[in-house]
Amino acid sequence: MADATVTPPDSHAADAAVASSATPPPSHPFDILLQLDQRIRERAPVEAAGMQLSEIRGRLALRLGSWNLLFSMDDVAEIIPVPRNITRVPGVKRWLLGIANLRGKVISVSDLRDFLIDRPTQRLPGSQIVVVRAGEWDYGLLVDEIVGMRHFGPQHRMSSLEAVETHLQPYVIEAFLNDNQHWLTFNTGKLLADPRFLNAAN
Repeated sequence: MADATVTPPDSHAADAAVASSATPPPSHPFDILLQLDQRIRERAPVEAAGMQLSEIRGRLALRLGSWNLLFSMDDVAEIIPVPRNITRVPGVKRWLLGIANLRGKVISVSDLRDFLIDRPTQRLPGSQIVVVRAGEWDYGLLVDEIVGMRHFGPQHRMSSLEAVETHLQPYVIEAFLNDNQHWLTFNTGKLLADPRFLNAAN
């Protein structure tokens, strides 16, 4: 009787199978952004330790009207589609669109553009809600589009913020110029501490 030939298993295929079963893929695009941000910081070279954290860490890039804005990933809790059911609140300013239920937690939903320049945002297929966190409270901000992650070095930083539009100046802490596009770092902490934003009553 001929000896049976046993073919050893492909070790690379086996390793890939184990890896794929051990690390399930992220289920939400925002989770992917967080993972990318974490990997970039972990791989930052030692000599970059003296750089500002903002130069190592990515920012969430988004569009609001004609503006390209950057949010710190530390301030963003999550990104969600525009809720179908937003409950209007009587007696408040127009930019406060209402409240919505986010997995059992009530959040306010505001039109950021309308708050800044008194011009409502037209809801487009790409419109999203960026949920930002301040302490125990979550606030939803309507934006036109999520671009993804952006990283800028000191060579892209603008030396002055004088060109920033008046409506944005109180919230913009730095600006970058790259490929003829201006990107403005929007400090959501300043927004959420603004008495005008906190007092939405008419």
